[in-house]
Parts: sequence; structure tokens; C-alpha cells
Amino acid sequence: MAHIKVDGDVWKVRLGQERPRPGVRLLLFLCQPTGQRPYRVVEVPEDRFDSQQAVERLSRGELLDLYRQSTSMDIPKLRSDEITDVRRRARG
Repeated sequence: MAHIKVDGDVWKVRLGQERPRPGVRLLLFLCQPTGQRPYRVVEVPEDRFDSQQAVERLSRGELLDLYRQSTSMDIPKLRSDEITDVRRRARG
């Protein structure tokens, strides 16, 4: 599997099966060891990224460019009392 090292972390790069809309695939960056950081995702054109082999052929520079365009999929986990507090503050 393709991988890249960024800021001391190793990220494996995998082509997702998801197609958010026609002609678009998702490229996933998974930090190793798994779970150390949230995964990252970037949309890529399906005609250029039709298989994992296409990802494997990318240069380190191309992988780094895609990584820089990616977005963290970190979703904050709030406790129920934190959600109540947010609602209370929003009401003023």
C-alpha cells in the first residue's frame, strides 16, 4: 500500500470505494499505527484514480500534494452535559 511520512507520522494511502458523486472517488490517508490520529480524506477524479494501482504509481510529491489538500475527518465527541451546556449558551 502506498504511504507517505508527514511531520513524523506515517500515513497509508488507500482508494476508497465511496463515490460521493459521479466521477469522484475518495482517497483516504490512514495514520499508522491505526487510531493514532483521525483519518484524512480528499476527493479525486475517478478517471485518474480507477484502482489502488493508480495510487501506488503516484510519486512522493504527488502524495504530499494530495495530503495537503485533504481534510481531517475528526468529529468531536461531546458528552450529553456538554451538549446541554452548548444549547444553554446559544439561547443566551
